[in-house]
Amino acid sequence: EGARRGRGSGFVMGDTRGDDRDRRRRRSRSRGRDGDDRDGRDKESSRSRARTRSKKVEGDGKRGASRSRSKERRKGGGRDRERDKDRRRRRGRSDSREKKRRRRRRRSSSSSSSSSSSSSSSSSSSSSADARRRRKDASNDDKTREETRAKLLATVTALDAKVGDLPGTKHAPHPTEPNNNNNNPSLADDGKAGYIVSADGSHMTFFGGRGGSEGAGFGLAGTVGGDAADAVREEADGKRGMNAAMVDALLLHNKVRWRDETKPSRRVHIGNVNGGVTAEEFARVLETRVRTLFPGAVPWHYPLDKRGRVDERRAPGTRVIEHLYLNDKGFGFLETTALEDVPAILALNGVCVNGSATRFRRPKDYDPDANPLVRDGSYRDVFNRVFTAVLSDRVVDSPTKVFVGGVHPRSLTKLDLLEIVTSFGALSAFRCDEDGAGRCRGCAWMEYEEGESVAAKAIAGLNGYQLKGKPIAAALATPRAEVSRERGERRYTYEVPPEAEPLLEPPQRVLAFSNVLVRGGARADRAAATEDTLAECAGFGNVLSHHVVDEGAEGAE
Repeated sequence: EGARRGRGSGFVMGDTRGDDRDRRRRRSRSRGRDGDDRDGRDKESSRSRARTRSKKVEGDGKRGASRSRSKERRKGGGRDRERDKDRRRRRGRSDSREKKRRRRRRRSSSSSSSSSSSSSSSSSSSSSADARRRRKDASNDDKTREETRAKLLATVTALDAKVGDLPGTKHAPHPTEPNNNNNNPSLADDGKAGYIVSADGSHMTFFGGRGGSEGAGFGLAGTVGGDAADAVREEADGKRGMNAAMVDALLLHNKVRWRDETKPSRRVHIGNVNGGVTAEEFARVLETRVRTLFPGAVPWHYPLDKRGRVDERRAPGTRVIEHLYLNDKGFGFLETTALEDVPAILALNGVCVNGSATRFRRPKDYDPDANPLVRDGSYRDVFNRVFTAVLSDRVVDSPTKVFVGGVHPRSLTKLDLLEIVTSFGALSAFRCDEDGAGRCRGCAWMEYEEGESVAAKAIAGLNGYQLKGKPIAAALATPRAEVSRERGERRYTYEVPPEAEPLLEPPQRVLAFSNVLVRGGARADRAAATEDTLAECAGFGNVLSHHVVDEGAEGAE
């Protein structure tokens, strides 16, 4: 029994060792399978390595040795994985080479089998490829142009510093029907135009349905601004790759530049403004006067038809006054749309607005050399044409025709003298004797709109007025012209009236009086009359001496 126990125990121990051996084998196999699953290659080699390692572990029987061998096993597995990766890379490369070879064989076989049809197919394929390439290039060019146009538009929008609305600004549209009220005249408009007016009424900017905002003079046909826009269009048409949108952006950019450069030349100073009038009312009065009375002076704003009426269909929708500013001190400034509009405004000098004779003149900072009309040499012709269209230079003979003489030669211009004589009221006609340089030679003839009442005041105020250190003379030019008017004759004579000839002679130090003393009068009466005459003369200056002619002297009568 003991032997049987011993054998049994020995048998049991042997079975235990076998179980451990089988367990290690299974473990190594499972590791091998895991390696095969990860790598997918060389399962048999991994199993053989696992068996060899298990035998070494069984013979050794030490845990430390098994642990060290497990580390080596892990290291060996890593090397195997790297080796398997290299194999897969080489196989992938060989597969790709094989695919390329197959493609070449197919192409060569297809070209050799259809040699007759290859030329036509190749030409069609090449043409289709060229067409696709052209479409692609065209699309790329369109994209590039669109991007360029977008950048250019962004730049122009940033440069286009338009006048912003002031706080409380209101938009006042024009009425479509004229108003017969003289206190607040209106304009017959197309219903799409109006004014941008500030809350206090001091600022006004015109905007039109077809004319646009500030700078509308650029591109206005018949003006120097229109010629500038045409030059920009011609230059753009000569460049390649310029589409309509890019040309519009270029025109907008040049419009902003033209507006800023010509602003000093388009500005007019306003004086003697009644404090109760707003900028909108003031602009309406001037615009209505030009539109109704003198539309032919500015045909680029108000084109005329065959009957001499304003043709609304051809009108561009612009106005003479583009921006106007008035303050509470009785003066202000206005800006015209075109450079050619300034003479029309200057010709309205003295027009009555809300009971006050308004004064117009160039600002003090005006530089003639910066005016484009002066640079191209057309300023004088344009000025005379527009100015005389508003204020006629033909003064008909009438009882209210006024003559002004004695002006120092070449000391004043036509506008300087006009500013002086319009202080009493607006003129209906004005003619100045000018030299070749546009300077007044000394004489002028005029007629006031209000006739005799204003003419009498003007003569009283202008006669003896010291101008440039020299007194001027004023008198009625044709006081007896009523006879020729009754006969139906219209005469235009420009002569010095006889009443004004003595006033134009050079001044003298000796002044003779007649019919002052009565013949045969008492000595006391003679002395009293002499004292009264000296007192009257002393009101004009110092009297150095006087002499009374004796009653019996020669020529005393």
